[in-house]
Amino acid sequence: MLLSSPRSRGLRTTHSFNNQMGYMDIPRQSSTNDMHAMNPELQNITPNTLYLTFNAPKVDEYHRGLFLTYPPSPSTSRHGDTHPTTSGTLFHATWKEQDSAWVLEKRTIKDISTSQSLVLLYKIQSMDPNSTANLVDLFNGIQGVLESVPMGRAERKLAYGYSPKGNPVLGGYDCVIWTGDALRALGAEGLIDLRGCDVDGVMAKARARAGPADAREAVGRDFGGLRVIA
Repeated sequence: MLLSSPRSRGLRTTHSFNNQMGYMDIPRQSSTNDMHAMNPELQNITPNTLYLTFNAPKVDEYHRGLFLTYPPSPSTSRHGDTHPTTSGTLFHATWKEQDSAWVLEKRTIKDISTSQSLVLLYKIQSMDPNSTANLVDLFNGIQGVLESVPMGRAERKLAYGYSPKGNPVLGGYDCVIWTGDALRALGAEGLIDLRGCDVDGVMAKARARAGPADAREAVGRDFGGLRVIA
């Protein structure tokens, strides 16, 4: 399903995606071709798309986040290249040890296929590719909503009145809580449509595709490369 434009809403000022969508970070075609040859799963990555990400567990759980792919570059499109866009922006909650606090990391990714720890991309939503103006609005809208999602146990309790049990070692919060809240916030703003499914159900389906139910069994495991679920 494609979305064409967000509902009108008041968002705080955010960094524009105009420059980030200016294709400065598209990988060199030769290296991308090599990666596609090694892993045909990459052909399933689509541009203008929001994915739920799973990184291999280091201790006892997969790390979750959201990855928004960019449109194909104009030069690539002119040459009729059919390879998917593997560049985009990663949004995820991360624990900042020096401050003992959770923060939102927003990182430009040149080529997601080069990640050594990413094991699964689970498609959430494709955006309307027919209007550059609409895409810019949508990308900025998504970024604005994600930046406004409460971060950390105390902030979440203040915003929602409660907080699920997170990692007790890391302030009683975790990346799974933030990712679920982020998807709910995007849905509430009309930026994604889960087609009648609730966020917990979507995340559970994605988790089942990531690996063993007990993530500790997957620590140090060779996953055989990135998988993409469309």
